[in-house]
Amino acid sequence: MGLLDGNITFTGDCAFAKTLTVPAGTIRAASIAAGAGIEASKLQHRHKVGTNFDLAHTGTPVSREEIVFVASAACTIGAVKALLWDTGTSTAVSFDCQKNGTTILASTIDLTESTTDRAVQSGTLSTTTLVAGDVITISIATTDATGATGPFAWIEIDEAAA
Repeated sequence: MGLLDGNITFTGDCAFAKTLTVPAGTIRAASIAAGAGIEASKLQHRHKVGTNFDLAHTGTPVSREEIVFVASAACTIGAVKALLWDTGTSTAVSFDCQKNGTTILASTIDLTESTTDRAVQSGTLSTTTLVAGDVITISIATTDATGATGPFAWIEIDEAAA
């Protein structure tokens, strides 16, 4: 076996008689030509799916639950987040995220009038895996929403392309 020690520049095509093994992390995004035709099965997609609970950003939060995602394959949950456009003057609003009806958060995401307007709040995940057919819902529960408007919540999910 021979050893080439140093940089080598190929000015034309290069063919290898056997399999080329490239160390992990060697090929980066900048090295891949636009339109390279990479197969979908070799990609991963980050879904950011959410709900405004059918309200405009000026709408007052009311208790509601929405289906936001159905897994078509194994997935990994990366985050659950929520905010209010305006947290109002007397507010107690909680967001929860469920997989097949069971919470995936260690505790709800609770927002009050002391939460900064439009400040994204993150939930602590207690479950991070999904399998094909799992249904994700996000719910909002309001105890008091005086002056509060514009609820929005979302989940970030990584899914390998099939």
